[in-house]
Order: sequence, then structure tokens, then C-alpha cells
Amino acid sequence: MTVLRAALLTLMVLVVPLARPVPLRAAVQTDEIAKHKINIAGRERMLVQRMAMLTCLAGTGVQSQSALARAAAASAQFDTVLTALRHGDPAQNLPPETNPQIQEQLLEVQSLWDGYRAAVERYIAEGHDNDLRAIHGRADPLMEAMNTAVQQMDHAYSGGLVAAEIANTINVAGGQRMLLMKLVKEICMAGRGYDVNGDRARLARTMDTFATRLDALQQGNAKTGVIAPPSFEIEMQLELVRIIWDWMGIPLGAALGGLLSDQEKLSELLYHVEVALQEMNAAVVMYEAY
Repeated sequence: MTVLRAALLTLMVLVVPLARPVPLRAAVQTDEIAKHKINIAGRERMLVQRMAMLTCLAGTGVQSQSALARAAAASAQFDTVLTALRHGDPAQNLPPETNPQIQEQLLEVQSLWDGYRAAVERYIAEGHDNDLRAIHGRADPLMEAMNTAVQQMDHAYSGGLVAAEIANTINVAGGQRMLLMKLVKEICMAGRGYDVNGDRARLARTMDTFATRLDALQQGNAKTGVIAPPSFEIEMQLELVRIIWDWMGIPLGAALGGLLSDQEKLSELLYHVEVALQEMNAAVVMYEAY
């Protein structure tokens, strides 16, 4: 995989310079701010699942201190961005939200976040199983509420500020980051025994959704409003994600069969899902800059 990745990156450098997102503080077009908000709000979905994944892995003995530190960083980032989405923050190039429907939904997210954050912070500090159980139960409702806000932004900004197909594709590509965290969380949580059958069923759906949406991003899908890669750079970036995803298929298949539970294999899977997250996020940034 490393050799293929290096070859693809070399080809990208030779054929087309890497695109850089335009700094929003220097931008004057509101479509750039709209695309940025869809990206950043969409990233919040990922951070919810990331906290659950990392706290669970820490409790399972997988890179415990590092995982807890990363969970704390994800918590701080989620809180900072949520405040900025609601009230604005020039440092993040985010104006305050003015759409009443989105404002109301973000308030609902805030309410759910307050309880989730408390459980995450207690678990990081004390490591009690009842707090991890609370994280397990609260993660998906918070993620779903945040996802509703992202969908509202997608619809509110598309067709006017941003071309509908671009807004939707940024939304879908951004959602892939969340699914990567979610599937490892579900593997880990199944091992904790809180809801083994439910977590395995959710894992199967998460894997299927990620694969289906990656196909759509690489090939385009008119029915779901996802465009084919609009640039060679994005096409190659998605191919990097595909390479990592294909490798992950073996351990994920083992997880579906209940055979992925030891710390070494979970640690290896964590490493690769972090690489996949980095590459998927790079693709989203490219879409935002397009």
C-alpha cells in the first residue's frame, strides 16, 4: 500500500499542482463560506464518533494514554466549533448562523452535547465503565442531531450560494470521515458487551454505507446527487482512500465474525483508520476548494 500511495502522490505532483483551499478570511464570495461551513459542520459528526471510538479503545487497553489524549482533543475541538457555528468566530472564518431552522437544530445539538461531553470528560478523568456505557448510548443520537444540522445547511446553501451538486458532494464526502470512526467504535463497543448484536448489525450497515458512498464519489451517482471527481487531483485522492479501504476489508470482515478482539489487531486497525481519515479529510478539503 505504501508503494502504491507513493507512486500516486508522485504522479499527482508531476501532472497537476496540489490545490490549496482559499483562506476564507481573504475570500469575498459567500459560496466559499457556505462550503466551509458544510465541511466544518460535517466534521463535527466525525468528532462525536471519534470520542466514542477512542475512549472505548483506551478502555480496552489499546494505546490507552494516547487514545485518551486524542479523545480530549476531539472534545475540545467539537466544543469550539459548535460555539463558532452558533455564534460565529472570525478566527475560524465562521459567521454566526442566521437561518432560524439551523439555529434551532444547533441548539438541540448543544443540549445533547452537554450530556455527552460530561460523560466523555468523566471517563477520561476516572475511567469508570458506567461512563463508557453512557458514551455508547449517547454518541449516535448526538451524531444524528448534528447530521440533521448539516443536511439543513446543505439544503439552505445549495442552489443559491453553492451549486447543489457541490454542496451535496461535500456533505457526502465529509460523512465518510464519520463512518470511518463509527465502524471502529462499533467493533470496539461490541467487544465491551453493551449491545453485541446491535453493534455488529450497525457495523455491517456502516461498512456497506461507506463502500456504497465511496463508489458514488469515485464514479458519480446522479440518483444521490453525487458528482464524479471534478478534478484529477480529487480522483487520485479518492484512489488513495480506496487502497486503504481495500486493505481494511480483511480485519473488518473478521470483526463482523466476532474474530477481531485482541489489542494488537485493534491497534493495527486504529493506525490504518487514522490514515484513512487523514486521506479522506484531504479529499473533502479539495472539494471545498474546488
